[in-house]
Amino acid sequence: MIMKTTHHIKFVILLLTLVGISATSCKKFLDTVPKELTLETYFNTPIEASTYLNSIYDAMNRVDGIQAFYSGNYESFFSQGSDESYNRSIPVAGSIAHFNANSTDVQNLGVWRLCYTGIGRANTFLENVDKVEGFTGNQKKHMIGEAKFLRAYYHFIVTQWWGDCPLRTKSITVPQDTHIAFTKSKDVYDWVIQEMTEAEALLSTQKATNIVPYNSGRVVQTTVQGILARVCLYAAGEPINDTKRYAEARGWADKVIKSGIHNLNPDYAQIFINQCADAYDVTYKESMWECEFSVIAQGGVLRENHSNTIQQPNGNLATGQVNPTPVLYRSFQSYYNPIRSTDNSPDYRRDISISNFAYSGSGPSLVKVFFTFNQNGYWVRWPNKWNRDYEVVVPRDNNNSPMNVGLLRYSDVLLMFVEADFKSTGVVSPEAISIMNLIRSRAYGGLNNPVKNGIELTLTANQGSGYTVAPTAITQIGATGTEDATIGTTIVGGKVTSLIMSTTGKYSDVPLGTIVYLGTPWTPNTAFAVNANIVVPTTGNLYRVTTAGTSTTIAPFNTSGASTAATTGAVFTYIGTAATATAKKLTGALTPADYDPANFLKTIQDERMRELCFEMLRKQDLKRWGLLKAKVIERADLALNGSTERFPNNVQIIPPAPSANRDAARADGINFTDKWLVYPIPAVEMNLNKFAKQNPGF
Repeated sequence: MIMKTTHHIKFVILLLTLVGISATSCKKFLDTVPKELTLETYFNTPIEASTYLNSIYDAMNRVDGIQAFYSGNYESFFSQGSDESYNRSIPVAGSIAHFNANSTDVQNLGVWRLCYTGIGRANTFLENVDKVEGFTGNQKKHMIGEAKFLRAYYHFIVTQWWGDCPLRTKSITVPQDTHIAFTKSKDVYDWVIQEMTEAEALLSTQKATNIVPYNSGRVVQTTVQGILARVCLYAAGEPINDTKRYAEARGWADKVIKSGIHNLNPDYAQIFINQCADAYDVTYKESMWECEFSVIAQGGVLRENHSNTIQQPNGNLATGQVNPTPVLYRSFQSYYNPIRSTDNSPDYRRDISISNFAYSGSGPSLVKVFFTFNQNGYWVRWPNKWNRDYEVVVPRDNNNSPMNVGLLRYSDVLLMFVEADFKSTGVVSPEAISIMNLIRSRAYGGLNNPVKNGIELTLTANQGSGYTVAPTAITQIGATGTEDATIGTTIVGGKVTSLIMSTTGKYSDVPLGTIVYLGTPWTPNTAFAVNANIVVPTTGNLYRVTTAGTSTTIAPFNTSGASTAATTGAVFTYIGTAATATAKKLTGALTPADYDPANFLKTIQDERMRELCFEMLRKQDLKRWGLLKAKVIERADLALNGSTERFPNNVQIIPPAPSANRDAARADGINFTDKWLVYPIPAVEMNLNKFAKQNPGF
């Protein structure tokens, strides 16, 4: 951070709503009011120390004009350019999101500048906290732990994106202090890990369970452990390749797991609803660290507001800067059914993460319009994890949102453990398989109460007889559920000759070997239309409705001719027997091929994309795996040509991008060269630091 200096070192910080280490005041501890102060008269009381500590957090959520960090910039520009999503803005020169910016790019400068703002504040805090008198208990130790962690975290962000960088561990007190040689990225990682390790020990008695009322905006011991696992994974991967760090990453993730404090929320959607609604998950604590935002104006100026660029367009309430890719969409298990023009998934994360609807209209007339099946539409859908409909602050600000940005989730910690466990040993352990299956069980409805797994049906040798209408419904036998699966079928000569899933239903119990009949089930007191084919569940007999009506409580039982209206209500004419299919419950459990050592890393990579999409991790994940260049070039080709892989009906699995989106979808792969493995050092740093060294190619 470049700090204007005088004899008294005057500067401005944000005086924040004060929260003790026990967090006994309001939920948001980053509510801001500007105030000028001098170091000579500050750092007297624990309250003043707490206020200054909060200003270190403030760097990640503040907005200075168009320069921002987690307030939209990081989500919609920095994190874009992967196989998961892309920034849909027209790819003109000067966009960091499309790999064609230079050292004067404002988004590039914004993150750099705010990281060093946080670093500078942390240095000032650590240099002055010993002046404070009146600390009680572990207050001072905890504050120092938080400050050291945040200083290290900001350095971690910088070295991730820019590589070699200034390692600033002292505050700037005279102009000459701005001149500092860059430290090699490997050495920055080493320092970050050491600093965070010290912070973790200092926070040994500051746990999520001690924060009352609970909020995940405050750094606690398990926060540090989880981020240490992340830092170690990045240090172990490209370009640092310090592979001994894999074992350390495993160890840190294991500490979080063994703490017993955090668990998966059974409802995947609820994680993000909570973030939208400013609600903290007190029960499960899956969201372990969040950057907090507010749209309450201070002095007429909006501060700490979350930009709405990651949400889909919602009238005037969101701008929708990001589109998911078909690669992400197709990574979820799905059942493409050309017979019924559907493409549904038993993995609930898909439609929670990627919107299956768009908004139409504006103001009070705004309505959701759900998509019909459209392969070409996969390039132009929207992220759906965060939806402004769930905000509780009204009236809503058109351009800004109070929803928090998640920085660390327990499911990420679990996936980091699995990856580090495998990479450090070369062995796929039973523990790793169990953790993967737990995450996938949640995705497939297995942690819900009641369980809501889907089923997959396989046609048996019994193709039935007498069908006059191809069945689209099933008559379940033995399974317990709240919503039946639907199907697409073809019939030839009255027999069912093929079956494709349409929707997989919601079932709590599907005994092994469960058989279902294919066709609409007979039920009492139900209106049946003429020519409908109906199956009686107890017999498997197939009937055609020859006279419409409402069924009585007596099912048809005739095996020839027609029933009587007096007995059965509607008239049912016997036409044959129903075809059958076996039902398999879809739990998401890994297959032997998934956990084969030759495939397991890819299994992990794909699961991270599905579980953590749009959470600002994919681009750096691809970089540490050495896959970033290949993946963005592959996406550019897909946007132009579509995939070579096709469905059985010869339809491309991934079509080319529509012309309106094609340039944006292709730009990253066209522009990417190896120089973009790191970003350009901002021109401001180059001008103010005589030892600054620009990254090659910029």
